[in-house]
Amino acid sequence: QTVNNGEFLIASVSNQHLRNTMSSNEEEFKGDESSEEEFQGDEESDEEDVLVADEEEESDDDEPLSEMKSKKRKAIPEDEEDESSSDDDDVPLASLKSPAKKPSKPAAKKKAPTKKKDKPAKATNKKEVKAATKGSFSTASSALYGTECQKGLLIQRLLCRWWYAYTWPDNIPDEPPKHYDTLDGMPGVFVCTSGSEVGKIKDTRDMSKCPNFRNFANKPASELKELLIKALKAQKEILVAKEGSGTDTEKELNSYIKWAEKLNPDKAEKEAAKVLKAVKISS
Repeated sequence: QTVNNGEFLIASVSNQHLRNTMSSNEEEFKGDESSEEEFQGDEESDEEDVLVADEEEESDDDEPLSEMKSKKRKAIPEDEEDESSSDDDDVPLASLKSPAKKPSKPAAKKKAPTKKKDKPAKATNKKEVKAATKGSFSTASSALYGTECQKGLLIQRLLCRWWYAYTWPDNIPDEPPKHYDTLDGMPGVFVCTSGSEVGKIKDTRDMSKCPNFRNFANKPASELKELLIKALKAQKEILVAKEGSGTDTEKELNSYIKWAEKLNPDKAEKEAAKVLKAVKISS
């Protein structure tokens, strides 16, 4: 019986020891699980912190400049804002008024530009003739006009008003030839309108008297001078009859008349010959 009791005690002690070890193992196991949970929780919290920080950075990047400026303004201390507002309040009302505008002076009227009178051309000297003839002139007209020699000016000004000096064409037939009709606007010129030569032109004008450059250039400067003075005076007479005296055109005509009356035809003829000889052109 004592043996049995001793075995019973041993068995009970071993069981108790086994239970204690099992319970301690369970507690350690539970502690390990809790530490793992805490570790996992720390990892999750770290990940959440990283995500939140990234979102805040993205939100800052996407934030418009106007809002960032407003935030900076809000960051100004209230004391400074109060001081600035108080400074504005202390400004006198007189200084806040806009300065009175000075009455603008009426713009000065611009004077109409006076027309420059065309002065009669002066006689070209030898140096001017040589300098002018250095250019290339293909025709006699371009040479006399380009150098502005006296005979060239005589011809040029007479061609502008020759009809005041003489009539051309003259000796026009009273009736057109047979099968011909008068060409409108060209007296002395006829066009065939019937027969075998329909469309043919017949010119009965005297071309030796035609008012062109070639005929005028072949005339002496003295004759050109007389014709020009006659044409200028006739033009002036008609002008004054229609528009009255004192016009700008009348003043221009008077200056041309004075120039022509003072012109020496012999010098003008020699000068023209020198110009044509220099450019190797015959009139």
